[in-house]
Order: sequence, then structure tokens, then C-alpha cells
Amino acid sequence: MAESFSRDYKKELNFKITKTYDDKIKSLIYHLNHCKIYQFDNESSDWQFLSCQGPLVLYERELTITDDGYEPLGENEFEDGFDVNQLSGKDGYKYGLLVFNRLEPINFSLGISNDSAFIQKQMEENVESAFNEMKVDLKEELVILKSHLNEVFGIWIEETEEREAVYQLLKAFILKQE
Repeated sequence: MAESFSRDYKKELNFKITKTYDDKIKSLIYHLNHCKIYQFDNESSDWQFLSCQGPLVLYERELTITDDGYEPLGENEFEDGFDVNQLSGKDGYKYGLLVFNRLEPINFSLGISNDSAFIQKQMEENVESAFNEMKVDLKEELVILKSHLNEVFGIWIEETEEREAVYQLLKAFILKQE
């Protein structure tokens, strides 16, 4: 019973903390205590540690679709992520990934959506940069995630079960949504 209370308390606390970074959090889907974030460098063909490690949360977001498409991003949504251009313009990100960085005051965050209408709209509005479908893969100890902007991130998770759970959830999140 005490373990269940502790787990529920931790989930509620993670939800509240995540809400301070993203007002549109609808539900906390998964959380783990520790991961490290890497980015693939095409020039060196090697993984570079982004100086980001800590707890990871995966969550569903509440979206409002207006007459002219998705609503604009709110004030405190993802503004402190490593890649501030990842989430800009209209908000069509149904899921979020957030790592609370214990090394630096900048967290790592990605909006996740493969909604075909949203991607098409982003492609039309973002002429200066390509906007593509996300992809996910599992290689050894890394969950590999290719972002909408073709950046490749590796999420190192020590525990095999947690790594597999994150991979399966991300895979489900990015299945093509019509």
C-alpha cells in the first residue's frame, strides 16, 4: 500500500511540475528517474552528449483546433528547450517529451505529432526549414528519435524495460495520424 501511495504521489508531483513547463498537459503517460540526451553529429558521425540528464516524462497534451487550424503556442510552452525552434507557430503537438535537466538550467523538450494536416500546414508555413514526419528506432542502449526538423537525438536509458517502454510509447505516438 505504501508503495502504491508513493508511486501515485510521484506521478501527481511529476504532472504538476510538467504543467509549469507546458500548460496543455492533459495526462502523464510515463515517467522514469534517469536518462541522458545525445545528439547525432553528421560531420563527425558520432553521438554528442548534450549536457542533459535527469528524469524523463512522456505526456498527452490538450489541443484546441480553431477555424484557421491549430491554436498558437502559449506563453510557457517549451520555451526553455534545447531547440527553441522545434515548437513554434501553430500548436499541433499531441504529445510531449520533457527531460528535467539536473546538469544545467535548460531542460530538453520535444513536441510530438504525426498528424498529417498539422505536418502539411507546417511545411507550407516553414519555408526556411524542412518539417518532416518524426521517426523512432531502438539501437542497443539508445532510443533514437528523429525530430520534425531532421535532428537525430539519442535517449540513453539504463534499464532495458524502461528503454523498451519509452520506445514503444514513442512509436505509438508517432504513428501516422490522419
